[in-house]
Amino acid sequence: MTDSIKVGGHDIKITHGDRVVFPDDGVTKAEIVAHYARVASVMVPHLKGRPVSMQRVRETIYTQVFYQKDAPDYFPDWIARVEVPKVGGTVTHAVINDAASLVYLANQGCITPHVWLSRVPDLQRPDRMIIDLDPGDGGVADARLAAHLAREVVEAAGLVPHLMATGSRGYHVVVPLRPQADFEEVRAVAFGLAEVMARRVPDRLTTEFYKEKRDGRLFLDCNRNAWAQTAVAPYSIRPKKGAHVAVPLDWSELDSVAPDEFDVHSIVGRLEAVPNPWKSFGPHMRSATAAKKWLARQV
Repeated sequence: MTDSIKVGGHDIKITHGDRVVFPDDGVTKAEIVAHYARVASVMVPHLKGRPVSMQRVRETIYTQVFYQKDAPDYFPDWIARVEVPKVGGTVTHAVINDAASLVYLANQGCITPHVWLSRVPDLQRPDRMIIDLDPGDGGVADARLAAHLAREVVEAAGLVPHLMATGSRGYHVVVPLRPQADFEEVRAVAFGLAEVMARRVPDRLTTEFYKEKRDGRLFLDCNRNAWAQTAVAPYSIRPKKGAHVAVPLDWSELDSVAPDEFDVHSIVGRLEAVPNPWKSFGPHMRSATAAKKWLARQV
């Protein structure tokens, strides 16, 4: 099956649109491409300027799923790119600056865009911070506890937390920042906030990196807040059974919306009912300086 979709003045041919990428759910490649066309207006603002690491699927989610950082030479010229240093050289990432680029990458098998926490032209200074709430034995109950506590602690530190259901097991607490501090500073703030949380509920939350030392507690993962690390972008499809979608939430939804509540089908109704719970994300950017001062008073 070959069809095409016109996005932003570009005709994008959908190849193998009838291929069933999610065998248990019957979700085809054409439906995946249609999803990204549907969510582009609310998703692209969170992608612009960010190097993307493409999580790609060759056939189905049960065959070969792999990550690709470099943008292939055959990508069209209108796909933005940025060259960044790596050990032993450089790598040229694609950058999704518009709906057409998002849809094109989806047709290339990019099922999940993972993006940097910083933007060009200043990739050294992140404009968001993420605390990944990775549940242990306590499951979603601990994830909700951690999210409520993260909101309390982050707000006390003078920052504005936002909540995202990851489409997997947990939630992300995403904090918009003014791009002033470097990754080392931001990561230190994230770890400091997580340590405050863990001290308050030590029997259920931990910052222990090694899984065997967590004793079933939820891991407050701050490791994404580092140079060249990435995070799942809002409205991304996850390559797991269920075709679940990472969805921004309002804080009032935390106790009623599961981390994997929405899938590629139910997201349609979600967008109609709650078009953009993060519409004030950009205006909520704050400096990390006040948070550093607040943390210094917690020891």
